[in-house]
Amino acid sequence: MVKRLVLDEKLDTAAADKLRDAIVSAETDDIVADGAGVAVLGALCLELLMSARVLWTQNGKSFVLENPSEPLVENLVRFGVTPDHFEGSVG
Repeated sequence: MVKRLVLDEKLDTAAADKLRDAIVSAETDDIVADGAGVAVLGALCLELLMSARVLWTQNGKSFVLENPSEPLVENLVRFGVTPDHFEGSVG
């Protein structure tokens, strides 16, 4: 099963608990995270996304970032990450 997560506009410290809960609730599913509306990405939410990607991959599941907005890509690059880190297939 594929779980679609629409990422919030502001993925800052205040959004971390909500993001963590959304990821954990999809624990047994492949995840497609839609980043089209993201304007701000903070370090804590980036850490959650990257950790989820690693855990999902280790468990034979997919965690894909889809439609990253320009500000999201800029924020990823600022942290030394590219959207390629989240590429893969779902299903």
